[in-house]
Amino acid sequence: MRTHVFKMFAVTFAAVGFMTAAAHSQAPTGAAPAQSAAAAKPAVAETPLVKPFSPANAAEKAIVDQIGAFTKAYAEANAQALADLYADAAIIVDADGGETRGKPAIAQMYADSFQELKGLKLESHIQAVSFLTNDVARVEGQSRLSTPNGDASEFTRFSTLVVLKDGKWKIAEIREHAAPAEDVAPYERLKELEWMVGDWINEGADDKVTASVRWADDQSYLIRTYTVELRGEKRSSGTMFIGWDPQSGQIKSWLFDSQGGHGEGFWTRTGEDQWVVKAQGVLRDGLPTSATQVHTILNKDSAKTSSIDRIIGGQVAPDINDVVMVRKAPAPAASQPAATK
Repeated sequence: MRTHVFKMFAVTFAAVGFMTAAAHSQAPTGAAPAQSAAAAKPAVAETPLVKPFSPANAAEKAIVDQIGAFTKAYAEANAQALADLYADAAIIVDADGGETRGKPAIAQMYADSFQELKGLKLESHIQAVSFLTNDVARVEGQSRLSTPNGDASEFTRFSTLVVLKDGKWKIAEIREHAAPAEDVAPYERLKELEWMVGDWINEGADDKVTASVRWADDQSYLIRTYTVELRGEKRSSGTMFIGWDPQSGQIKSWLFDSQGGHGEGFWTRTGEDQWVVKAQGVLRDGLPTSATQVHTILNKDSAKTSSIDRIIGGQVAPDINDVVMVRKAPAPAASQPAATK
């Protein structure tokens, strides 16, 4: 039964980082190659294998129904209906130890959450109901929040104390516990990006950007190298590492360019064929950079990228819109020398 909306997401896919200011004038910050529609399904945390809870008596059924009412009120973004399910002196303790006390504060917390992000979906899976007394019970289970697009956080464990007052079960306490860390191989985290492996190009009348993506040893990272040319002369190049960041719980990209700049980006999938990245970096002279990048699939071998809200050294920079990267065609097989008699 997740509570604080700003603690809920562990998302998604990282592909690129920052170029330098010179490179920005020629191409988007690491335009991402395209992905086939079949490979572009939103990645969400899978429902854990939890045996469905079956009430054994009327009291357990009443508690389960109350949890169902909680989920329904959340789906309707009804902060007051949620607060009405709590006892007057109820307390919520999130996974980081933060506390919200009392029905008015709880109602305000939900109202703020619904204002911040709309269309959230709550899933709750009860695992056990145990009665401490005839009027007090503990409910344990797992929950997660997801966006309308299906992007979701990892499941969170919860322990809820409910009390019987005037014939109705009320929530007296909710405690959230972070799900235990999983030991997942890096490839399993990154395989959704395997379509990036290969050689890519964007070529204009005076400029050309080429990129190559390959796996690192043991498929622990994707490594992307790029080169920017202007009128036939190399202007800049760089190397990017794309991997799973266990501290943030996201796929993240780190970029280092040939002019001494570096940057990083966090990605969120906003649709089957689109990603949005919030990226920031620093140029070699210390000037900070930031931008919002939108990558849209065109087909399995091409994608367009726009870089907007660009700030360089505190100054607004022009947007870069709809720059397309395409997959290079395979090199023709080398001709064989004619056989001699």
